[in-house]
Amino acid sequence: MRDEEIIQVQLGRRPRGFLRVASRCPLGMPETIVTCPVVPARRGLDMPFEPFPTVFWLTCPGAIKAVSQLEAEGWISKFESHMAEDHEAQKQYEEAARSYAAFRRTLLTEEQLEWLNAHHPSWYEVISNSGIGGILEGSGGLKCLHAHYADYLARGNNPIGRWVYQLLVGVYGYSG
Repeated sequence: MRDEEIIQVQLGRRPRGFLRVASRCPLGMPETIVTCPVVPARRGLDMPFEPFPTVFWLTCPGAIKAVSQLEAEGWISKFESHMAEDHEAQKQYEEAARSYAAFRRTLLTEEQLEWLNAHHPSWYEVISNSGIGGILEGSGGLKCLHAHYADYLARGNNPIGRWVYQLLVGVYGYSG
């Protein structure tokens, strides 16, 4: 099977805007993918495309389930509390969010970015400036540990994703 076929089985649907595999599990299967920040619009929209700001997607079913368990246990708010007390962690998170947005911009051409800015400035803002999970800088809060973990697996510099990894490996014995 090709990667795209494996990913479709993993997700139960075709991935929107699939560009490439970003990381693989220990078995060599796709674990995280990179998606385009602009994808064909779903039915019912009057535009031919729409923004899709989450560029790293976790596709491994075991990882998705394990991270969902962390979310169910309240780890988003626990991480938010930790960052409120640890200014260095907050600084690392903010840098990861900025570098995520910068990476997202590299997935589009200058012409595409200019068109978005001229015709859909709010979309341009989301694509150019939102961080992991679409959170705009300075808005506070975390969203979607899956997105943070996928970013960590793909790029290695997301402190939230690193904490998720440490929990999955250290506490739950998860190995991919």
